[in-house]
Amino acid sequence: MRNAEPTAEESAFFAELARQVPDVQDWYHQDDGGTLWMTASYDFAQGNQIYETLRLDYDGKSLRGGWSPSCLNWDDGVRADEALIDTTGPDGLRLDCVDPTTDAAPAAAWFRRHIDRWQTQPR
Repeated sequence: MRNAEPTAEESAFFAELARQVPDVQDWYHQDDGGTLWMTASYDFAQGNQIYETLRLDYDGKSLRGGWSPSCLNWDDGVRADEALIDTTGPDGLRLDCVDPTTDAAPAAAWFRRHIDRWQTQPR
């Protein structure tokens, strides 16, 4: 976690993402070198049990998303690449950023695709 308020880019990105993906959560971090970044996450739960967590890192330059290995227990505050999260292939997301509001569209589509698929799987 960090003490600094969200940047204007983070606020714009998350506002648009949350508009398109209700129940997405936001977490704000700072690297040892001072770089500010955030994680957007979505918990896949039934009742009070969380089964999986999808997470997406955003720093204004890149989006890196994939499945949290521990529902953000030990990997919260650890960048996806450093946590060895698979951000490639059909489940992951790796994009370079252009504009916070524009960047939220592919991020939202990625979350929605996983949410829709998870909701249609038999439990």
